[in-house]
Amino acid sequence: MPASSIRLNVKPLAPAPFFARHTVGALACGAALCCAGPHGTALAYTMATTLGRAPSAASVNEPASGQPQRRDLTAAPGWPDLLQRLDQSADLRAAQAEAQASMAVSRQQWSSAWMPRLDAQASASRQHQRYNGADTQTPGSATAITATLPVWRPAERAAASAQAAVAEQARWQARSRQVALAQELSQAWLDATEAAEQLRLTRAHLLLLDEQLRINDKRLQAGLGTVLDPLETRTRQAQTQAQADQLAARLRTAALTLERLSGPAARPALPLGLRPLADAPEFQPALLPLDDALTAAADRHPALLDARTGVQAAHDTTRSRSAEAWQPTLDATASASRTRQTQRFEGVSEQQDIRARAVGLQLNWALFTGGVQSERQSEAAALLTAAEAREDAARARLDTGLREAYQRLGLAQSRQSRLRDLVDTAQATQDAVTRAWSAGLRSHTDLLNAQQALFEARLNLANARVAAMQAAADALAWLDWLDADHIAPWMPQFDLGS
Repeated sequence: MPASSIRLNVKPLAPAPFFARHTVGALACGAALCCAGPHGTALAYTMATTLGRAPSAASVNEPASGQPQRRDLTAAPGWPDLLQRLDQSADLRAAQAEAQASMAVSRQQWSSAWMPRLDAQASASRQHQRYNGADTQTPGSATAITATLPVWRPAERAAASAQAAVAEQARWQARSRQVALAQELSQAWLDATEAAEQLRLTRAHLLLLDEQLRINDKRLQAGLGTVLDPLETRTRQAQTQAQADQLAARLRTAALTLERLSGPAARPALPLGLRPLADAPEFQPALLPLDDALTAAADRHPALLDARTGVQAAHDTTRSRSAEAWQPTLDATASASRTRQTQRFEGVSEQQDIRARAVGLQLNWALFTGGVQSERQSEAAALLTAAEAREDAARARLDTGLREAYQRLGLAQSRQSRLRDLVDTAQATQDAVTRAWSAGLRSHTDLLNAQQALFEARLNLANARVAAMQAAADALAWLDWLDADHIAPWMPQFDLGS
């Protein structure tokens, strides 16, 4: 009597695990009950699973009542919107405020070195004196106004130039902090995408293992298997469930990072994963060729410009210290004063009203400072050496980082191409092993291994797609192009639940 053969195409009708599990289980139980025969029945089936969507951060944190927290995803900010909201970050606000404070100090230094100064003084006094046993009282008051015009202050003017460079350096430091925050936010977004996509694949694999366990139980009741088959399937289930729990925790961590960087008022919409390759356009980031990118990055990367400005500030500081050592300062001064006093002695009073005007030059020349100036010059020379070393280090980091980002991007793209073929091969292998297992030609372990190989190939493909975007985002950060305009063309790669 020929063995009967039954082929099952099991497709979950909804992404919710409970509904899909019971629908698939009903089909499996019906097939197992219909295929039992007196001479043994070969159960051949092909399970084609449709991958459901992984839940967002809201569904990962469902309340105890089991009702998911609904949220309007269209109003929640995505990756480009979050990059535009970085100005609300506390770290960036602090860096920008420090840059403004440094700019104010620079204007103070420039005003002291170049702008005239006008001072007014006023005083009132009463002098008591005893002369040869007689008391004398002399009340008096004085007012004066003094104008000072810097004529030659080389040290202060060099220090003002140095402070202007320091203010420019603080501005580049704030910009560098913004780029670092944008890179951290992008990393959190892509990490959330990878975790969501892998969680979706893991839960789909759990559905497959659930169905496999039911089939094992039915075959065992029909005398077609051994007790080791369901035990091995349960072991794979436990391992996969532990992996799903880790991915859910990773997704929640990425969500917290995005909320921290985007501000307390924003509720970012987490991606549900990656769109299938058949539906998403080919990922081609708009990047310059490597040689052109190195040239462009050298002219705009904030960290390198920060280091260059630091070298300029160190040069100006060295010039200021040198001017302090041997060059005098010269100021033009003009003053007008009025002094009034009344002398009272033995009943006789004498009033005095003195008016004075003066115009002249004031020269100040430090002839000997006890070695202070020489040490200040040594300090400035050491700071200049350190600034030049920081510039060399920043240039080396830029060159190495940009080359490494381009290298990772090329590697991820070539790996993605190979993994596509691997997924197709693993799918064909699983189909073949499934047919062979149902015919009794392959063991249950071979079937589970084939399912695991396909599952891991899909995980690796998702990892390669995200790795390509991570490398491209790092390259944009080195070029100072990591903004909403450059990221917006990438959004069709993500499943946002729209």
